[in-house]
Amino acid sequence: MKRIITFFAITACAAVLMNSCQKTTPEVKKGIPLTIQASKDEPVGTKTLYEYDEDKTLKGSWDSEESITVVSFDQGGITAVDTFTSTGEEGRSIAEFSGTWTGNEGDKVICLYPSLDTYAGNSIFDAVRVGSPTIYMRNLSTASGALQHDDPSSISDVDLMLGEVTIDGDVAHVYMQHQLAVFRIEVTLRNFPYEAPPGSPFDQARVNSIRIKCIDPDSDEEEEWGVNGDPVFVRFSGLDVTTGSYTGKPFTIERGPQDFYLLDSGNNSDLTLMDEDVVEKTFFVPVRFDKDLEAGYELCLQFGGNYYDDEDERRNSVTVFPGCDMRKTITSKLSLENGKIYGFKVTI
Repeated sequence: MKRIITFFAITACAAVLMNSCQKTTPEVKKGIPLTIQASKDEPVGTKTLYEYDEDKTLKGSWDSEESITVVSFDQGGITAVDTFTSTGEEGRSIAEFSGTWTGNEGDKVICLYPSLDTYAGNSIFDAVRVGSPTIYMRNLSTASGALQHDDPSSISDVDLMLGEVTIDGDVAHVYMQHQLAVFRIEVTLRNFPYEAPPGSPFDQARVNSIRIKCIDPDSDEEEEWGVNGDPVFVRFSGLDVTTGSYTGKPFTIERGPQDFYLLDSGNNSDLTLMDEDVVEKTFFVPVRFDKDLEAGYELCLQFGGNYYDDEDERRNSVTVFPGCDMRKTITSKLSLENGKIYGFKVTI
């Protein structure tokens, strides 16, 4: 799936407000009002990993209020950062965005989604400021927060996309490209095997975290605290934004496991045996990658506990519970593609 966005320039006069008490008027950067028409194509189909028996797709549509960030840059780095907004009926397939472009003639222009004025966009993107030569993209599992079961909209805010604006006469176009895929994980929890030791902060009846990672058994690279020992999944990346170095493709800074929290910021989750013998839930998880799953790799879906440390004001690292380490050896190369949904069905 890709969002198609079209810019239409509108001629306008700029008014300068002057204070009679000032002897000089501060320089104001004039902008060009723009209207942006954005539409979404139907999403691509589902691919299957592990056991999966249905063809599921995410249905893309605009919320009642949406925004995108327009970034302009030249040979020295970013020259302007502008926000464009849209309001309308929720679920619409076409949205009209409006804003003021403050870049310079000759700049290269790209668009970012989610917008920097949203919680998700501000959490994912870093160094998006005038003069910066690089935009950094943080770990998605931190930005996405708790995962809502059986609700694909729980990852809609982190549908990370990038697009370069191209000019055709007096009309500009940008094709937004997905920078992540989605794992749809159906979990059946039976006979929970873990007993927390005395004094442990983990609830022995609850699973409240999912860790996704890949292992290359033939690699000599050592895994340090779970980071950089993963040949596939990307935790942090960057995007060069100077006209001499821009490629449109993010570069990887760090690879490693993706940790996700279920439903809330405490010890609770829907994966519990406190009141039921069997629990079945589905979670939608955003992932990023820069390589394919090669034959011989182990793809791991690990479930465990994770608690919030009030003293440090942060979560501790995920503890994978015994019997909850689900692994599959890849028998032949599997290509991972951005914008796709990958289905999993596992029993703990």
